[in-house]
Amino acid sequence: MVEDVTEQEIGTVEAVFAILGDPHFTEEHGSHLKIKKSGELASDLPTTNPWAGLKELVADKGLEADAILCPGDIAFQNSANTLSAGWKHLVDLGKLMNCEHVVSATGNHDVTSRSQAEMLKKAVIRNLKAGYGPFEQLKCLHPPYPSVTRGDIDHQQGRDHRIRYFGASLLLVTAAKYQILIVNSCSEHGHDEFEHERGTFPPSAVGELKVALTQCDPKRISVAIMHHPPESHTQDGAGAHDFIDNGQELLKLLADQGDWLVVHGHKHEARLGQASGSGLQPVVFGAASLAIHIEEVKGTVRNQFYLLKVRLEAHGLTGRFQTWDWFTGRGWEPARPDGDGIYDGAAFGARDVGRVITDIAALSPLPMDWSEVIRRVPDADLLPPEDRNRVRQRLRARHSLHIHVDGKDGQWTKLEKAAS
Repeated sequence: MVEDVTEQEIGTVEAVFAILGDPHFTEEHGSHLKIKKSGELASDLPTTNPWAGLKELVADKGLEADAILCPGDIAFQNSANTLSAGWKHLVDLGKLMNCEHVVSATGNHDVTSRSQAEMLKKAVIRNLKAGYGPFEQLKCLHPPYPSVTRGDIDHQQGRDHRIRYFGASLLLVTAAKYQILIVNSCSEHGHDEFEHERGTFPPSAVGELKVALTQCDPKRISVAIMHHPPESHTQDGAGAHDFIDNGQELLKLLADQGDWLVVHGHKHEARLGQASGSGLQPVVFGAASLAIHIEEVKGTVRNQFYLLKVRLEAHGLTGRFQTWDWFTGRGWEPARPDGDGIYDGAAFGARDVGRVITDIAALSPLPMDWSEVIRRVPDADLLPPEDRNRVRQRLRARHSLHIHVDGKDGQWTKLEKAAS
């Protein structure tokens, strides 16, 4: 492991990541990201196709990022055409946003993880390619998958990264300000029916991770990206079985090395919080799908795009989101606070929620503008949405305090005594 570094040795480091969860490019159904057989968008209208709208949003607002992170499911139903087209669109977006890296983990829709036996029986000669391994389509992508580095003109680094990723089931990508660990949670997917939903982190990957972590620099922002959630993620009756087998070991190894942000997809439901365990566990962000048809998904989910600014300071990682929701016919709009979802301005970094409640309850005199509350209790501005809502509820129930919410944008504006 890397030696401990004192707080004085760690300066503030900042990086911006564009996060695109489960894009699901499709030729026919299931997603708003429809493409032609040629790979071009089926519609260039920014209010009809989320990708066209995303390019317009990036251009109009001059959005830039250090890296694009996609936690898998570029494709839809293991289609080679939607996979290759989607990867090209991701790489092109990276150029548009002036990114140093474009990285993607492997999703279950990106691999041939269902049995091809019936297809072979129907026409053995015609369908011989169906007998290729589940990762062959990914290995043939150009530029080389799963990472593209700006300036890698001959793609030699990309080819080296591809070999390491598929050989070790993970890859560490480094830059001056950050390090990104790409974990292949589909590494054990084959053609058996029980395999296509679960995620895995096998013993061989544990060994490779231990080696990779010795190469990590605690002065860089550390992000791990994977498709499946590393621990159980229940969702409105939709099941909690599809997390990474041995994911707890993965989280423990990350926590032992330093401060980590873990980004995953698969569930199509946005969620932000700490992994179970001590206060030093990684922050885990489950990204919503960029474009899946939400009417086909159980629960209250949205199509979202994120620009996440992460800071590494002496006391750990903090982050703040710019978040947009997709609406067909209207395009991308800033996400309003709603329940425990990720809204425009959502943050993380507060580790002791109980202390935040106690400190706010001690404030006086009231009423007090929320900006003044944040000035006096800075961690009140770094509460993830779920914790934020709990703080509001407990201040009301235990301390008879009310947080006033602006009806137009859902932002908190004032702390006051609750009406009796």
